[in-house]
Amino acid sequence: MPVTIEHVAEFIFAYTRKYREVYAKATTPSPEGPGYPAIVRSPFLNASSLDVYVAHDGVAVAQLGDRPYQWHIAGGPAFKIDYEPTRTPPYVFKTLADHGFLGKAIGIYRIVAKSELPEAVWRGEVQGIEREKTLHDSSTQVSLNLREVRASLGDVVNALTFGAYGAVLNVHVPTNDSQIGESHLTRGFGMFPADLSTRRFFEYLEIFGHSDPCAWDLRVVNLRVHRDIRRDLAQAMSNPDGDGGTMSFGDTPSWIESYGNRLGLLKSAIDDLRSALQQRDDDVEAVFHTLLERHPLLLDVYGIVESRPGLSYPDGTASPIGKTKLQPDFIVRYSDQSYKLVEIERPAKAVATSQGQPRAEVAQAVFQTAEWKHFIKTHYQTIADRYPGIQSKCKTAVVMSRSRQENFKNISDMRAYMGLIMEQFNIDEFLTFDDLLDRASTAYALLSGLGEQVG
Repeated sequence: MPVTIEHVAEFIFAYTRKYREVYAKATTPSPEGPGYPAIVRSPFLNASSLDVYVAHDGVAVAQLGDRPYQWHIAGGPAFKIDYEPTRTPPYVFKTLADHGFLGKAIGIYRIVAKSELPEAVWRGEVQGIEREKTLHDSSTQVSLNLREVRASLGDVVNALTFGAYGAVLNVHVPTNDSQIGESHLTRGFGMFPADLSTRRFFEYLEIFGHSDPCAWDLRVVNLRVHRDIRRDLAQAMSNPDGDGGTMSFGDTPSWIESYGNRLGLLKSAIDDLRSALQQRDDDVEAVFHTLLERHPLLLDVYGIVESRPGLSYPDGTASPIGKTKLQPDFIVRYSDQSYKLVEIERPAKAVATSQGQPRAEVAQAVFQTAEWKHFIKTHYQTIADRYPGIQSKCKTAVVMSRSRQENFKNISDMRAYMGLIMEQFNIDEFLTFDDLLDRASTAYALLSGLGEQVG
């Protein structure tokens, strides 16, 4: 006998509570937790509403969303379900031509049905709904729109995706033979019929091939949550900028290869930086800039690093000291539209004088970070398209010197001294190149263990 919608709701509510609890612990810094980065985007962390379809042989869970642009015209990412000849309205081609997009990659993937789809599928209407119910969990503030469907899971998914998953693409929907908890997962991907009569943007669509009560037993919640959080962390790591959609079918997701490649790049970066610090740490700054440019993961494993971005003052204006252009060494961009501006100096530079004062090189580096913050505050509109939100969520960092006594002269507690520098000069991070190496090595150890669990 298939599981009831009430039983599935009880499971999802319990799963959501456990997911949030385990994720909070996983992202807690050492020694209380492993200190994984808080980079996961999951409906079980922030969704207010989910749609749940319980078929007689499986369950589909969806979080619908949208985009602040006409993603179904250009941008997507999305499947456009179509026929030959196309049913795309003529105005779409004119709009694309007017904006110079016609014939270019626009994030819309046209897939063509070989035969006429049932009208209900073309409209995306799930047939056979016998019972509907909305339940709310006050502890998580999540509502579930539950539907009990007298149909197969394949029919439900086919209708939800306007025929993309089923009639056009054979995605091999999970079955009762699949492992419990194994699912097909789509994130950040739209679907729509070519005539633009309707559309859905799936922030999240998870398809399970089990509808028997044992697969939704509360006793498996803990196991499912721990497995899924490892999966979600690894997937987020494989796509740190959060751009684009992903589709994973079966127990070997396509992003696993990307995740493994990223770990390999991090290992190579660690080896190169360690070698450079051991053999030529007195080289000029440009040598180490090139090394970090080649291995941006050393600056941040979880962000997207841009080298030497130009910040140009509008015509007729300049900085307080007359500069018309500023150029940070690096900008790190994160998926939540936060940023970090990084200034580097060569490793051989000392930090403190023999009297214990910060050397002039420290003040010079920090002054440049102040120039950047002043520019962002006063001329944000000139860079808003490139760095949206940078005016409200931007940190600064200086990387210089080595973590050794000779670079800090008579300072016995280097960490405390670096903290004083951060307070005195109002910067968010002051790091040595040894700190970069240690951080990257720690991240590699953490993420290697994570990869073993998801591979």
